[in-house]
Amino acid sequence: MTAPSGCSFNTPIPSPPTTLSACSVPIGGSNTTILDTCCNGHINPILKYGQPDSPECYQYCTTDSVHAVMECLSRPENLGAANAENSTWSCYNVGDVRKEATVDDEYASGVSRIRFGKAAMLVVILGFFGVTMGC
Repeated sequence: MTAPSGCSFNTPIPSPPTTLSACSVPIGGSNTTILDTCCNGHINPILKYGQPDSPECYQYCTTDSVHAVMECLSRPENLGAANAENSTWSCYNVGDVRKEATVDDEYASGVSRIRFGKAAMLVVILGFFGVTMGC
């Protein structure tokens, strides 16, 4: 896809028109295909946008997995690391993304479930003895 005439990419990529976590690239070359691949375009549609009173020179997708999209976009075989001016790609509203679960988090959750399970079992056993003893 070729960028529309009048597009100038010598400024940072503007924020897309969304408050959700999103990643953007300039239109042109293989960027559409790469963004589509990294953002699971069949699930998260790719939308075009521009700055006010300018052509739609950029495209973005919203995603719940912004860190995975950032990692995909930053691969050298894809778009490479975003430079200081963010002219290669940029992701927005990253702070709103929920923290990815880690093995330690899963272990802690499992321990909590086990502790709750033991406490619940104790209540059931005490209840059983209370009923059988006639209390």
